[in-house]
Amino acid sequence: MKAAFDAFGRQDWPEAERLYRAQLADPEQEENAMHMLAFTLAMKHDFTGARTLYEELLRRAEQQNHDESSAISMHQLAMVCRMEGDAPAARNWLERERALRLERLSDDHAGHSANAYEFGETAMIEGNLEEAIGAFRLALRQGKKAGDAICIACAWRGIGQASVRYGHNPGPAYEQSINAFRRAGDVKGEEEVRRLLEEQSG
Repeated sequence: MKAAFDAFGRQDWPEAERLYRAQLADPEQEENAMHMLAFTLAMKHDFTGARTLYEELLRRAEQQNHDESSAISMHQLAMVCRMEGDAPAARNWLERERALRLERLSDDHAGHSANAYEFGETAMIEGNLEEAIGAFRLALRQGKKAGDAICIACAWRGIGQASVRYGHNPGPAYEQSINAFRRAGDVKGEEEVRRLLEEQSG
């Protein structure tokens, strides 16, 4: 699993796919491998393959009445649809995820933050800036309740990107995002936001 994770980390998608596919035969590793393979396929823009895996993971989670796993699979299906440019389908999955979280996972603030963040990303591709900024702010509030630095960092990054679209200075939001990624020890996240900040400064 470590070799596959390392390949994923360096964005060697063909190697990550090969290694995760090999792990599907191991019953103890299968579901984790399915999740990571689906994410890898999404990064390769094999959206059909990614969707098929996440739909199977959702089917299994619902059969087992595992609410958290169901919510995660719905969230990932929304991400795949959003990456594919299908905002209505993404929104449908996000609404299902949000309803499940509100009903059965109300204290999972990190999950609520991730859901709100993805709503913001979807609103951005639809051009609904007011909704996007509201969703990112909700993601920030929920991330702070969770005490989750990654959630906080992503929310501030989203606020910064929405600020750019509004014609406002994203610098303060990006700085907050960089600091939160640093606290989380997420070097790649920090570098990505630094690049966004440099693009605006340049």
